[in-house]
Amino acid sequence: MELNDNGDMPLSDIIDVGILMHRDVHFGGQFDIMLDYYEKEGKGVVPDFDIERISELKDLERRSNQNIAPILLTGADADRVGAAKNAYKKLRSIYEKQASAKTKIPQLIADLILSEEEEPEKEIRALAAEKGAAVPALIDLLRSEDFYDPLFPGYGMAPTLAVKCLGMIGDKRAIIGLFESIGESDFFNEDSALDALHAIGKPAKEFLLKVMHGRPLNFDNERAALALGRFRDDPEVADACFTMLKEIDLKQNPLLAEYLVLACEGLSDPGKKRDFLALANRPSTPKALAQDIKTIAAGG
Repeated sequence: MELNDNGDMPLSDIIDVGILMHRDVHFGGQFDIMLDYYEKEGKGVVPDFDIERISELKDLERRSNQNIAPILLTGADADRVGAAKNAYKKLRSIYEKQASAKTKIPQLIADLILSEEEEPEKEIRALAAEKGAAVPALIDLLRSEDFYDPLFPGYGMAPTLAVKCLGMIGDKRAIIGLFESIGESDFFNEDSALDALHAIGKPAKEFLLKVMHGRPLNFDNERAALALGRFRDDPEVADACFTMLKEIDLKQNPLLAEYLVLACEGLSDPGKKRDFLALANRPSTPKALAQDIKTIAAGG
């Protein structure tokens, strides 16, 4: 993106627009602050935003002698910037009201979101210490679409941190929210949700078994089976997954079948172990799945 002969600003590509949006939201519209943050590799660094390109945009703005953001950020982009800035204002206002607040949980949530630590252990422990009282606010954070957006406070990482808190608390009220987050965001959040469900224990296991056996088969069956993989050492889970594995069409439900096979690791009955291995030799069993069965049956 360069100035033309008339000094006009031509259209920018999507990366340049993204850089300007992040600059205006997270760095007060200041390229210098953004560059310093990126050079120090802060928590909110976006891999696609190259330091050299940020410098070029800074130089372009200096040469044009005007703030280029209002020119390039219009419509939906401008609305998102405004919404993200407003989210920052709401979080900061919590601290102003804290003296008269009846509970410290809103401030603890704000601390968690605004922390610049990759693993804000202090903030996580503080919320976990509140136990059940913190669960509703953490579930709200987990379900908030805005906070999955790197443009918003927390750089898109806040829901994953909420999941870690919920796992430490172990309250069964979090089960549905954690379950619904599986397969809906990035790998790290999903992995944390699976760990949190396992940490809740028996109530989560019972919920997942019920969902896994639901009909007709759909995405919920798949994510329930995936989550039950964390309970694979439990004979009840292994037996239930093996039973379902024998009931479904393996070719029509490849992902569900794969998750069920992995959860069969805890089979303890010798007869069921033989039957499980026999599945690998069925002509209808896909080759890749057959190999997985043999690997699990052989003990990994």
